[in-house]
Amino acid sequence: MPESPYEVLALFTAAMVGSSLWLVSTGCMLPFFIAGLHIGQSEAGLILSIQLIGSVAMTSVAGMLTDRFGDRRIVLWSGLVMGAALLIAAVAQNYAWLLGWLLIYGIGYAAVTPAGSHAIIYFFRKADRGFAMGIRQCGVPIAGALGSLLLPLTATRFEYRGALALAGLLTLIACAGASAFYREPEELRGRRASILALISEMIGFSREARLILLSLTSVVLSFGQFAFLAFFTLTLVHRLGYSVGVAVGLFTVAQLAAAAGRLSWGWMSDRWFGGSRALPLALNCLLVAVAGFVFAALNFGTPVWAATLVALAFGFTAEGWFGLSIIGFAEIGGEEHSGSALGVGLTWTLAAGFITPALFGAIIQTVGYATAWRYYGIFEAVGVIPALLASRAIARAAPERSAS
Repeated sequence: MPESPYEVLALFTAAMVGSSLWLVSTGCMLPFFIAGLHIGQSEAGLILSIQLIGSVAMTSVAGMLTDRFGDRRIVLWSGLVMGAALLIAAVAQNYAWLLGWLLIYGIGYAAVTPAGSHAIIYFFRKADRGFAMGIRQCGVPIAGALGSLLLPLTATRFEYRGALALAGLLTLIACAGASAFYREPEELRGRRASILALISEMIGFSREARLILLSLTSVVLSFGQFAFLAFFTLTLVHRLGYSVGVAVGLFTVAQLAAAAGRLSWGWMSDRWFGGSRALPLALNCLLVAVAGFVFAALNFGTPVWAATLVALAFGFTAEGWFGLSIIGFAEIGGEEHSGSALGVGLTWTLAAGFITPALFGAIIQTVGYATAWRYYGIFEAVGVIPALLASRAIARAAPERSAS
């Protein structure tokens, strides 16, 4: 091996932190955009949505390009695109130009997860991959914690433009550093296959039963994650009667639990589930469903300690699952094709996250908070079925791949 597996993991985790710093902190920055650009709530919400649109549109392409050119080059190119887009957005003079450059940032962000997944598959034994991917995926909540401190503080002194510029510089430094210090093995430097061949390969993966089933479970959990992110705080305020400060504090508690969950679920899949990613995903669906039903039962006058327990449960499960899906998709693709498999699976997963806030918001508006969270619990429980079927399909495929 050209270097320690944990050196490789540290480099790509740092790239994940730097790349995610802006995206996961956008919500904290919306008040500064409203004040600086004189826009309304709906226009402010589009600032986050436009970034997700870019990621959804380009995730499959990013996975394919990672297979073609390797992790090292893609992490550099994506970092250059994201960093440059944020720096130019910092000098944009109007709202429309800001949206355009944030769309480009989102396109670059699509490559953040595929770039580095080949390396984790290659450098880590199957018995350790889940934990390794969990560490890497912790980069997202870590970025959220850092960004929520650094960027609003910067914007307080230098307006939103200063925060955009800082995020752009940190993104460039993190991605360029990972690319510069990563000594990529010859086997992972990309395949000299034509783009048409890679597209054909990706279409083939889109018909792979294991990937379809794992994607269905990921779609269900993605709905659970983004519904929680969007409406947990509002439910605490409007249904339970908590102050905004208490509600935000409970949301922060959930983010700490999310970081612990991303580490723990990966470790458990390695140690307790024999390397299976689908079985712990099935358990996640069940636990998220229980959390949804319990949350629906809370009402005005519920003590804060009870809501804290629900916040911990939601964070650990509804946000803690993501690394399991990533490593599951990557293992289906293997060392050479993990980018294409990730591209297909993540496209559906991110698309579900993109439509969730509007959909769940409409459900709440129609039936109220309590009933909406009960529907949430029912839907999350349904995700157990494709997860169990995926586990069977993956188990059947393992002897066939060994024989071939």
